[in-house]
Amino acid sequence: MAIYHLSMQIISRSKGQSAVAAAAYRSGDKLHDERTDEQKFYARNVKPETMILTPSHAPEWMKDRNRLWNEVEKVEKRKDSQLARELNIALPIELNHDQQKELIQSFAQNEFVQKGMVADIAIHRDDANNPHAHIMLTMRNLDENGFGKKNRDWNADFANTKENNRGYVKNSKGCLSIREQWAHYANQALEQAQINERITHLSHEKRGLETLPMVHLGHVAHDMEKKGKKTDRGQINRDRQDYNKAVVDLQAYRHQKEEHLKKMKEKEKQFSFSTDIEKTYIQKAASLVGQRVITLEDITARHEELRKMSDRHDPIERHFHVQQQQFLNVSNYYDRVRDLEREIGQNEEQVEELKKSLNPFKLKENNMIKRRYLDRISDLESNKESYEDSIEKQKESLRFSTKEEFYQRYQEFSQKKENRLNQITYEKKQIQVETRVLLQAEEAIKKAKIREISSYYPDLKTDGKYLTYSNALRLEQYHDTAQQNQFRLSNIKQSLDASQKKLDEFKKHQKMVRIEKEHVSTMSKEVEKLSSVEKKLDELDRNPGEKAKRLVSKKARQDYEELQSEAKYGRENLKELGYKGQQDLQQQQSRMNTMEKTVVPWLEKEIKTHESSINTLNTLFNAVQQAIHSQEQAQQIRGFRSTTINRAKKQGPDLSR
Repeated sequence: MAIYHLSMQIISRSKGQSAVAAAAYRSGDKLHDERTDEQKFYARNVKPETMILTPSHAPEWMKDRNRLWNEVEKVEKRKDSQLARELNIALPIELNHDQQKELIQSFAQNEFVQKGMVADIAIHRDDANNPHAHIMLTMRNLDENGFGKKNRDWNADFANTKENNRGYVKNSKGCLSIREQWAHYANQALEQAQINERITHLSHEKRGLETLPMVHLGHVAHDMEKKGKKTDRGQINRDRQDYNKAVVDLQAYRHQKEEHLKKMKEKEKQFSFSTDIEKTYIQKAASLVGQRVITLEDITARHEELRKMSDRHDPIERHFHVQQQQFLNVSNYYDRVRDLEREIGQNEEQVEELKKSLNPFKLKENNMIKRRYLDRISDLESNKESYEDSIEKQKESLRFSTKEEFYQRYQEFSQKKENRLNQITYEKKQIQVETRVLLQAEEAIKKAKIREISSYYPDLKTDGKYLTYSNALRLEQYHDTAQQNQFRLSNIKQSLDASQKKLDEFKKHQKMVRIEKEHVSTMSKEVEKLSSVEKKLDELDRNPGEKAKRLVSKKARQDYEELQSEAKYGRENLKELGYKGQQDLQQQQSRMNTMEKTVVPWLEKEIKTHESSINTLNTLFNAVQQAIHSQEQAQQIRGFRSTTINRAKKQGPDLSR
């Protein structure tokens, strides 16, 4: 399960820390601290995966970890200098190594490096269940020579924070921003990997959870717990696990109680609109599924269970049928072998009798007859071997070795088959009975719902007898939304007409805005066109050569006059459009821009809302009207039948026949 953990700290000399030592510990590299002239190296069982990300304008040497952090140490002169910022981030275990690396690299690049920081990243995978990354960040601006002044703008993410005695940042508005961004990046990576798990930066309290979050152990406490040594932080987690288990059990009890109360209210409502026989159907179905209250969802679930039970019967019956056929085949083979053996014996007896015959005159004839018997015996032997081979092939699947064992297995199978098929027949009958009871209960619940909804609509005078269940659900939805007791068809029609009137008004306003927008756009284009023409005329008027050219050139004079006519037409056109000057046009354009951002979206939203409302009201109106029409038709049919019967009674029997 993906977990959220992101903590931040400042690496500072005031806490006896060294940027070089911190980088050596996190990277697993052997680094030389020039300030203290010490070698820094911390051996690890699993070599961390490391990378250094630098801004585009950073010098190349900053990708050298040893030089990078020694330069940081050199530029910081104070004994309490803040050397670097560090983030410790848990990586989602659902992602593979490449995906984890790409995720942390993308996060650091976009959130820190693009702002001008250098990010030294080390991914630790010592524990397969706790992959995490350390990001060490520089705190000063960069130039082509190295580090400049500390950038206070970066403190928007990190400053104004309080540090506890372990150096971890808490209660920071900027911290929340970074924490939120990490959750966004991680969830995006999980989604791209088509993994359903998600993480959140929000606390359990803000998410409305009653359970307590686990505390992060850290590598020291984690290693100790792994070796069986209990730690304070580990004990906190164990206590919280016990507490959370109790909370989950309590929540489950509350949920069960709420569901029970909900079903009891549903039952009370059902029974208030059900007939006595319908109540019996509902109670019978509830007892079948072992519940005091049953809903349509329960019935649907039970139908699915019965369908699965029924589906299991067919393969069993097919299996018995196949095995039955196998046993029958082998039984037939044994019968055929017995018949062949008897026939072979009869033929052998005939051969023996011919051998005993001493008549020399029939010797040739006897030899011919003997040959036929021997050929017959050979054919019979061949057939017998064929059947015996067929029997041999079935021995493994039917699990027998001798003829006696076969008939014993056949008898056992026949008994087993009879018992199982009888059981299946009984189960099928039970399924049919239960299905019938469930269907009766389903119909009873639906009728109760129809009567309940019909009670809100006085126009449906026959307890909703002619209202369909699907239409009843639509009416119920409208009733829940409107929160009224009674509805009449006339009221729905009034609401429908009012909504349609409002929709027409909004569409009219939308059309007016569109026309006004087109008007301002046309005016703007005409102003631009006139300005271009007037600019050309002004250039021609100021140029003495052009003036002289017009005196001698008919073409030049015609072109100038066309421009004058075009300018005159443009001014008249703008006058008709209501143009009052450039300032007025700018005001209109500004007004249209404001309307585009505020009025137009509001109109579109209102139009969409009223269209949806009209569709709903139309559905309701048609549902009620359809039910009323059906009940009127039924009344007409009953009236016609009553009239026909009365007329027949008055006329009496036809005695002329």
